[in-house]
Amino acid sequence: IDLAPKAVGDIIYLLGETKDELGASEYYDHLGRTGSNVPETDGHQNLRLYKLYTRAARDRLIASAYALNHGGLGAALAKKAIAGQMGMDININNLTLSATKALYSESTGRILVTVAPQNKEKFLKNFKGFEQLYEIGHVAHSQNLHIKNVLKIDITKLDEAYKAPLK
Repeated sequence: IDLAPKAVGDIIYLLGETKDELGASEYYDHLGRTGSNVPETDGHQNLRLYKLYTRAARDRLIASAYALNHGGLGAALAKKAIAGQMGMDININNLTLSATKALYSESTGRILVTVAPQNKEKFLKNFKGFEQLYEIGHVAHSQNLHIKNVLKIDITKLDEAYKAPLK
């Protein structure tokens, strides 16, 4: 499955639990800190998620996907926006953490996916009983990554910033 979002209107889901785990993260490194809450992996829960994800992917219910890693959700959203050159409207309020922790936590095992609206019902049925599924937004008509109450930035600026270290 490709990293880039496929179509305006596709729904964006975060799969897996985001915890206050910024210890040794890219964010804290940027601030010159280490932090103490390093990510802990729940192998049982991750295996359960990966099996559900694999079934949804096999059934072609997922349009695009990206496994979160360094930089957390914030970096993953930026990478998806750049890859698809498509805007996104995001709301992270239901993640129950501060915006900083929600965007930069490096909790393991999480996957950011997009799902076509016509596949939403089957997608949700596939994950029935799995509580760590969060609808956080949709692919937008705009050329902006818009995270409600946090950030609104043009994708071309994100792309320039992402590529700057390569120059």
